[in-house]
Parts: sequence; C-alpha cells; structure tokens
Amino acid sequence: MVRRIVTGNNAQGRSYFVSDEQIAEMYVWESQKAPAQLGDGVAMLPSTAPAIEPPAGGSKLARVQIEPWVTMKAKMAQYEGLDADGFHRTTTIDYIMVVSGEVDLILDEGRTTVRAGELVVQRNTNHAWHNMGETPVDFWGVMVSLLPG
Repeated sequence: MVRRIVTGNNAQGRSYFVSDEQIAEMYVWESQKAPAQLGDGVAMLPSTAPAIEPPAGGSKLARVQIEPWVTMKAKMAQYEGLDADGFHRTTTIDYIMVVSGEVDLILDEGRTTVRAGELVVQRNTNHAWHNMGETPVDFWGVMVSLLPG
C-alpha cells in the first residue's frame, strides 16, 4: 500500500485536496488521452509558470531538490512564475514521488505533509512546496501537458 494524494480545482477555481488515501501500488493514476485531460468537468486554469512546463503535447521528467523553507523563502524572486510564497500553477498533470525527506504541499484550501515513498497527482492546481525541516527534500516528478476541455 502507498499513500496517494490527488489535487484538483473546485468550481470557484480554488485548489483543494480531492483525495488522500492508501492504495495498491500498481497503476497509481491513469489518463485516457495523451496529452492528458483533467476529466473532472472543471475548466483548465491558466499557467503562472509556463517556463517550467513541457512543450504542448509533451512531458518532462524532473528531479527536484527543495531546500529548507528558511533558505528558499529568500530565493523565491529568482523563480519565474512563482510568487513570494512559492505558489504556482502549470497546465499539466504532475506525477510526483517524494524520495527522501518530507515536504508540505500547500493548496488554496489546505495543507498536508508528504513523506518519502508517498505520491501526489497534481492536476493544474495552484500550489506551493515548503520544506519545514533542516535538510533538503528530494522528489521526482513527471509533468504531462494538458489538453483544454
């Protein structure tokens, strides 16, 4: 079993946690089309950080290391598309697995701590990552371009 957290946007366009549950590890999430669609009837919201997205119709695999928030907060201005608290949204579905450490995932409506071995399916939502610990957090993520509709 593995913890899977799924995010989404409500009818008001605010990000929230759709589900947070233990699941069997095989087939964690599935899209019916490539590029992906959100599939929940909520309109896709515009990106605030297009510079980090894959090309339209494409995907991107990234290893991300997040420094402790006490260090990162001062660096937010250097990241295009992120606000002072690190919030951003991409027109992608992101599949994320924390490899080491723990990090807080913050949405418009809620916050949760994601630990090593846990998974997040981030779906075009406004979000930020805050490492409240003292050592870097390491995660891998696959960003998949979204189709409107």
